[in-house]
Amino acid sequence: MRNECNIIRDILPLYAEDMVSDDTADYVNEHLEKCEACRKELEQIKKPQTVIPATDKSPLISIEKKLKAKRIQTIVLTAVFVAAILVSAFAVLDAPIYLPYTEDLMTVEPIGDGYLEITFDESVTDFDYNIHSDPESEGMFYICDVEAWTSTWDKWFSKGGGKLSTTVYPREPYPITVMYTPNDGGENIFVYGENTLDGGCTVLPRASLGFYLAVVVIALAVLIAAWFALRKKDRVRVWVERIALYPIAYIISHFIVSGFSTVSYSLQRNFSLIVLISLLLYCALLLVHNILSIKREIKQLNKLI
Repeated sequence: MRNECNIIRDILPLYAEDMVSDDTADYVNEHLEKCEACRKELEQIKKPQTVIPATDKSPLISIEKKLKAKRIQTIVLTAVFVAAILVSAFAVLDAPIYLPYTEDLMTVEPIGDGYLEITFDESVTDFDYNIHSDPESEGMFYICDVEAWTSTWDKWFSKGGGKLSTTVYPREPYPITVMYTPNDGGENIFVYGENTLDGGCTVLPRASLGFYLAVVVIALAVLIAAWFALRKKDRVRVWVERIALYPIAYIISHFIVSGFSTVSYSLQRNFSLIVLISLLLYCALLLVHNILSIKREIKQLNKLI
């Protein structure tokens, strides 16, 4: 009888769910009519099972906090990416397009005691000039180097602004010569005054951007080597990854602002934009890194629950 009860009790869970054949059901019914213990076992099986709530809610609380942090970081990430895209677009559209010299590009007229008024053609949307003394004249003769440019941004949004002009004030009322700097690798062009210079003067682009880029590339290579050496140490590896994101952001920013060129006639402008865009991209990449880390942690917590 005991062996028969053991067989019946193995079948009872399927019997209770009507998952046995008719012959098996008849066999179980015959046994239940004469076995009170198996009948009680069947009643116990048919009773609704009480789910015991988990007493430790810390994994769920941790997941909830991480999901909230992920949502917040995703919102911030979107805002930072939008800002980076807008600044990058402005950097590209506002890049100086230096204008070649023509007789109509600029006019120079003397006013007052040694002052000069420079007026530009309407094609010029921005300009700059630098006054310095001629070393061969022992400081008794000034040279004014002028550069003028436009940009895609100005062509699109600054139409009808009129002609630009400026008044040049030398420190002393000495003779002054105005030279135009084309910033195209050619010699400066004489515009006004006494052309006493022996030979032309050429303004070369600054190569500092190439130096900065090389330093960043070397730093990234060192960090990649450090990552491979320390990849088994989780905390150190994570910090190396976070630091390495900035050289990556800087390299991307350099190509956004200067393309493949490592020289610039507008070093201060370009370098400032590269740094600004790289900081925005670094924040965005850092947020992406953190979000991916949170996703991994959530998966690990789900496995523990």
